[in-house]
Amino acid sequence: MDRLLLTAQVVLGALGILGVAAAAPDLAGEHALRVAAALVVSVAVAYVPVARVVRASPWLYAGTLALLVAVLFIGVAPAGSDAKRWLLVGGVSVQPSELMKVAVIAYLAAFFWNHLGDWQIWRPMLVVGVAAGAIIAQPDVSTALFTFALAFAVMLAAGTTMTRLLSITTAAALVAIVIGGPYLSQFSYLAERITGFQDLWGAQEATRSTSYQAFRAREALQAGGWIGIGPGGILRVPEAETDMIAVALGRTLGLVGMATLIATYLLIASRGLRIAAAQAGPGALLAAGATAYVTGQAALNLLVASGLLPVTGIPLPFVSYGLNSLVSVAIAFGFLHAAHREAVRAGALRGTGDGEAP
Repeated sequence: MDRLLLTAQVVLGALGILGVAAAAPDLAGEHALRVAAALVVSVAVAYVPVARVVRASPWLYAGTLALLVAVLFIGVAPAGSDAKRWLLVGGVSVQPSELMKVAVIAYLAAFFWNHLGDWQIWRPMLVVGVAAGAIIAQPDVSTALFTFALAFAVMLAAGTTMTRLLSITTAAALVAIVIGGPYLSQFSYLAERITGFQDLWGAQEATRSTSYQAFRAREALQAGGWIGIGPGGILRVPEAETDMIAVALGRTLGLVGMATLIATYLLIASRGLRIAAAQAGPGALLAAGATAYVTGQAALNLLVASGLLPVTGIPLPFVSYGLNSLVSVAIAFGFLHAAHREAVRAGALRGTGDGEAP
């Protein structure tokens, strides 16, 4: 296990518990238990050899895709929402689109390493396009676009030429549109999010409707000031314990807390890229994809929380309340730890002195 990464995970988990306690105190205990369980998941994945992850990746992808298809037929939606993104399994809500992020990373890491440049574009095109199309059909355009971004990151790390990269991306986008496009006309939330973003930076005439969440989020961040106002009080921001948990932290801990949060993600980015660059092999591609997942999603979430992007519904990695996101990000951290262990064994990174836990 990499001590620096593990420390970063613990810091994020602690900030998440504090944020949930500030936004929804009755959920803080449950979230703390979930964070502890997610750390256990990371440790378990970290001790799975990279070669075994590579061999299992097609089955992980196929199984997750089957769950995504099942969502279209027997999926459930929370009260007040028309989007079916969850499956009820033994009383637990499972969101396959979160698991698909790590499934795509693992599959593409295995594919590009196994074929070493001798391949046709149709396989990665279908893998990415079908997965994104099934996610769009839920509908969840933000997660589908982010899945594209993760695939792009893995392909870049694999040294894919720009011609092939653009060919795969374009073809996969067409596949995704064919599969998911017909479902989008049934939902109006996409247009409302764009309208709300425009109103936030415009006339602010819809602060009680389409721009309400973003407007309240900006107010809460401004109230936090430099050192925050501490826990307690009413936080009138919808989804403040999930997608907008950065706002809860900003209000509670102020600019100092937000700087700590951002610095932690920057540490993860630096460490993850170093692990990816330390060796050649599928572990490097897993590390690159996992780093893009954790830090890229964090950047998107923080930009939304600050009002610089329209609301996306994407959670803050290893911080937001939500079991599915925690497990998915925990697996991504496990990929990073596993790649680090492989690099240490190969002599590409130092042992305990370079962050390897005994």
